[in-house]
Amino acid sequence: MLARLRSVPVWVQLIMAGGLLGWFQAPYNYWWLSFICVPWFLHLLGSAQGWRAYGRTWLFAYSYFVFGLYWVAHALFVDIAQFWWALPLAAGGLPIILAAFPAVAGWAVQKWGGTGLQRLLLFAVFWALMEWVRGHIFTGYPWLLAGYLWVDVSWARQLAAFSSAYGLTLWAMALAVLPCAWLPGSQISRRKTVFVALLLLVPAIGWGVYWVQRVPAEDAQIVRLRLVQPNIPEHIKLDAQARDHIYKTLLALSERPGNYQALLWPETALPFRLDERADIRSEIAAILPPEALLMTGVIRRAPDEAGTMHYFNSMLVMNKFGEILGAYDKSHLVPFGEYIPFRNWLPFDPVAGGIDFTKGPGPRTLVFGSLPSVSPLICYEVIFPGQVVQAGHQPRWLLNITNDAWYGLTNGPYQHAEISRLRAVEEGVPIVRVANTGISFVADYHGFINGALPLGTEGVVDVDLPTARLPTPYGRYGNLIFFTQCAVFALLAMLAGIDRRANNSKL
Repeated sequence: MLARLRSVPVWVQLIMAGGLLGWFQAPYNYWWLSFICVPWFLHLLGSAQGWRAYGRTWLFAYSYFVFGLYWVAHALFVDIAQFWWALPLAAGGLPIILAAFPAVAGWAVQKWGGTGLQRLLLFAVFWALMEWVRGHIFTGYPWLLAGYLWVDVSWARQLAAFSSAYGLTLWAMALAVLPCAWLPGSQISRRKTVFVALLLLVPAIGWGVYWVQRVPAEDAQIVRLRLVQPNIPEHIKLDAQARDHIYKTLLALSERPGNYQALLWPETALPFRLDERADIRSEIAAILPPEALLMTGVIRRAPDEAGTMHYFNSMLVMNKFGEILGAYDKSHLVPFGEYIPFRNWLPFDPVAGGIDFTKGPGPRTLVFGSLPSVSPLICYEVIFPGQVVQAGHQPRWLLNITNDAWYGLTNGPYQHAEISRLRAVEEGVPIVRVANTGISFVADYHGFINGALPLGTEGVVDVDLPTARLPTPYGRYGNLIFFTQCAVFALLAMLAGIDRRANNSKL
């Protein structure tokens, strides 16, 4: 088999290695593939230098993002007659940009990485650092981080509480490069590699086991939540004639017998402007139990001081008396989906709704009625490590309302769900995810899931809000720990490269 593989052109192998790694993220979570695809890529990178090293890494990463993010283009098929021209940009254009960041890591390790085991560990450091840059530069897009492959592994997931998804990516890549020592022709010391593997695995597994076993006392306040998943396809949501059907579906699901303190509907669930419709508020209030609140996604509008009308992707909270208690406006909007960057030069409409939304003020910790403090996150906002809570105001829980109907039954909603689980681990608080078409669930601060509703199903689930565990090391120190770990891994790489005379192979 290896002989046949050697006859395949390098560029084809790069596409194969990157594509496999990208495709088998969630829902598959084949974390073990990283131990095949990453060494495969590094073998193909070989001794390439300069632009050649950049190009090979870019092609590997481009394939990774094309196969991992293919579902982004699915949103355009909701109205393909209007957005057909954007299909190649969504399917192939976005990966072109995203691949540029890991490509810098490939170029850097060939220029400054040295040889042997030192080179492998420095590659992991460079890769993780460039993933952090990708998550912050411009508006940031930290989707498909390598660390997310490990979300289903309990002990590995807990590393996010220590140094976020970026730290988990560093550990994942540092482990993934080590099998290079067993590639044919490699002169890397296997004994030294095993020692480094143990040096990484023992504290990582130890931390994971320790963090899972330390369980705080249960809260005295028990909060019962009702999650409603109406499973309305996006083309129906956009049909003005279907508004009554959508509304009646939500009511029928919500009025099932049961007692709860919060009724949770997904992003843009209500097809009417709740704050402008007293009749709708009265009908919903009639099905709420005493003291219960409705928390729902809506599109709301409000004029500014000059009288210009602004539209917001919002969450509104309403009580049993039909009174609006407060609102949260989405702050991290989706480029081209919810607003058009450089509006003066790009005169076309956003995909979602055809209007530019106005951004809100940022993460907020809010208190409504007798519910514990909450940080609402609308859809895309949940993907940003360290940007999901208001600084200095840690909430008791995170609420992610989303509408993944744009992406059908693709890998996208599964990836989105896995990402949200890791925010709970990072911040040490449970997360409640309410999705129009799924996947809806409650996850505790360890990332364990309760009360899940599968993708593509209509349903309701009542579940208690798990307790919180505050603070986590990441919640307290932020990215300082991640950058410190990068420095420690770089030092380990330097120490591994001291014996260069006996270990002068690129691999």
